Amino acid sequence: MATAQELYDDLIAEHLTRPEVSVGRMLHADGLKVGGKVYAFFSRDRVVLKLPAARAGELVGEGTAEVVRMGSRQMREWVALREPDEVVWRSLMEEAASYVESLGR
Repeated sequence: MATAQELYDDLIAEHLTRPEVSVGRMLHADGLKVGGKVYAFFSRDRVVLKLPAARAGELVGEGTAEVVRMGSRQMREWVALREPDEVVWRSLMEEAASYVESLGR
């Protein structure tokens, strides 16, 4: 079984094969960007994703994701995935990329 970092690295490599995806900085970490905006990064053994607030809340409610906080502030469109699960991470990274790309349209 791959570690969280190994799985994230594999998924980054997949995403970077797309011409619209690049690497950028987010909170002292390299992340994946589309349309100039970060949609995924890795921090403290977790992949952190930007998703619509309702979807983020749904994932937290079902226990798939954790709330992301900046100090005392909850980031309502950001969730963290701790348990490495290739199917879940791949699917949610796709969702995050599509969501952030749609914001630029």
